[in-house]
Amino acid sequence: MSKKFSKEPLRGMKDYYPSDLREYNWIIDTLRDVAERYGYEEYETPQIEPIEIFAAKSSQELVNEQSFIVEKKKGERLILIPELTPSLARMVAKKSQELKKPIRWFCIPTCFRYERPQRGRLRGFKQPNFDILGEESLYADLEIFNIIIDIFSEFGASPAQFQIYYNSRRFIDSVLTIILKISEEKLPLAYKVLDKSDKMEEDEFDKFLFDTFQNDVNRQGILKLKDAKSIDEVLKRFDSIPDEFFDSEGYLEFIKFEKLLMEAGISDYCTFSSSTVRGLDYYTGIIYEVFDTGKENIRSIFGGGRYDDLLSLFSDEKITGTGFGMGVYMLSLFLRSYNLIPEDIAEKDYSDTIYIASVNEDVSIYAIELARIIREDDFPCIIDYRFKNLKNQLKKANELGVLVTLIVGPDEMEKNRVTIKNMVSEEQKSVYFEDVIDEIYSILDELEES
Repeated sequence: MSKKFSKEPLRGMKDYYPSDLREYNWIIDTLRDVAERYGYEEYETPQIEPIEIFAAKSSQELVNEQSFIVEKKKGERLILIPELTPSLARMVAKKSQELKKPIRWFCIPTCFRYERPQRGRLRGFKQPNFDILGEESLYADLEIFNIIIDIFSEFGASPAQFQIYYNSRRFIDSVLTIILKISEEKLPLAYKVLDKSDKMEEDEFDKFLFDTFQNDVNRQGILKLKDAKSIDEVLKRFDSIPDEFFDSEGYLEFIKFEKLLMEAGISDYCTFSSSTVRGLDYYTGIIYEVFDTGKENIRSIFGGGRYDDLLSLFSDEKITGTGFGMGVYMLSLFLRSYNLIPEDIAEKDYSDTIYIASVNEDVSIYAIELARIIREDDFPCIIDYRFKNLKNQLKKANELGVLVTLIVGPDEMEKNRVTIKNMVSEEQKSVYFEDVIDEIYSILDELEES
């Protein structure tokens, strides 16, 4: 007996049957609608890149521990893209002088991460990305926040169901360097500690903090910083704050951004979080993660932020950008948690499909020619190839939800006619072959009006 292989996909990968894919595509089509509403253009990158561009810009943990690496030729290591920003940087750098700024782009790539599969986390996943580049002002960050809110609102979600938890790398930099006196070379360690603060049990986090910072003052400062819910709360936790902090770019920029959120009327959707720092190394300004406010989806739905040195790997040109990447799978879990996916979205709609039932196989070529004419008029058309038991063929059409069925037999073929049946009223009549399209429109118009 020959070996039988597993019917399951690779661990962490997912099959999408037609009903699954209809739901998935409904989500993606909604994202595309929002992108077009804001004037964003779609682009695409390869799914495999040189590992160096990710090692230089993404976190070492992402590249060394969470990525799929390909090495077909000795010394040439390639990576299945775990995220999109380095690829975006490469594309923009290549044609930067030709591209009109600001650049508003979106992409829906398949990304790969070698992580432990769990709820909301696959190893292969669609991750739509929205980015605006070449716009330095905070209005670009505000636009991204509005896009996020519009996406969730389009699906029917309310601010009681999701929140954008935001922070600023520049603001945290100012706190760490001016107030806590942490050196710049240790800032990445501080980011890592803050990023892990709400992902670990308390004892585990305390040990991680102690192992990372031996200085007790630094440890106590980070503990004060990690779970504050407002800028005022952050500052009240420190006994002494140098005057230079209030003149720092990080503080002034963040105060301005919070004012913009309030003036734009979207502050109900947004919550300050001092432990939101994002794990990737290239973030420099406003950063954020979107969370379900309920208990079912405890992981971040997605996140993003500002990056000010996007092209440095590929050119000396300076260009800033801000944007996010969101996993469709995690978003679908959120929508399902709140019953925001229409019940019938996974079902194929056959209401505009024309079904051809044949009395016997002798009329098969006549049926095929009829189907060709119908499809040329942009109607989907199915031929039932059983060619017998007309009752069962009509039953099948009815089960699918077909509204118009065409019946052909030797008599119809001989007279160049077709029997057309309204599946709702069950009325049927014989028409000439050349009149069948007009009769289809007539029945569908009548059904729509009723």
